[in-house]
Amino acid sequence: MESGWMTVTKFEIALVFVTRVPVGVKVDDKGRVEVNDHFQTNFPNIYAIGDVIRGPMLAHKAEEEGIAVAEYINNGTGHVNYKAIPSVIYTHPEVAWVGSTEEELQQQGIKYKVGKFPFMGNSRARTNADAEGWVKFLSDATTDRVLGVHIIGPNAGELISECTLAIEYGASSEDIARTCHAHPTLSEAVKEAALATFDKPIHF
Repeated sequence: MESGWMTVTKFEIALVFVTRVPVGVKVDDKGRVEVNDHFQTNFPNIYAIGDVIRGPMLAHKAEEEGIAVAEYINNGTGHVNYKAIPSVIYTHPEVAWVGSTEEELQQQGIKYKVGKFPFMGNSRARTNADAEGWVKFLSDATTDRVLGVHIIGPNAGELISECTLAIEYGASSEDIARTCHAHPTLSEAVKEAALATFDKPIHF
């Protein structure tokens, strides 16, 4: 209804967004707060993490940065391994990845191996009638160290955690392939893709 110059509309839910501007803190050309390796701004006693600084806008990235800042303030050390920050797209099928892509490895001149396994070859996925997608490993051609993992398929966002751990601790694809995975589970597709990287999969 209208009352003079004012229009009144009724809603069940209202989303209120308040913008904040960092006064005096340096920002880059994209409006992100500039920080050093310890997440300090141009004011040493002001720190910034998460969506307001460079990098992907992920809650779990911000959490790791927050922990690193707390550690730095407490004891002078704090570190985030950005190669071991997973990304997930919550679609159906889900998409998840961690580490490098093939394009990035090619640009860096790093020789690598590829191992891939489809969920169609996974008994749990087929039983659930949700077998679209695959798991792909990228590992160093010489050392077999896991450099990147990409998953499209059921529960990809859950399965990527094992792969993130592998990158964090410098594991090889053979390390994962030789680790027992419960049967029948979707995680067996991760094992099979790792097998395909250093040798060959069993069930496809």
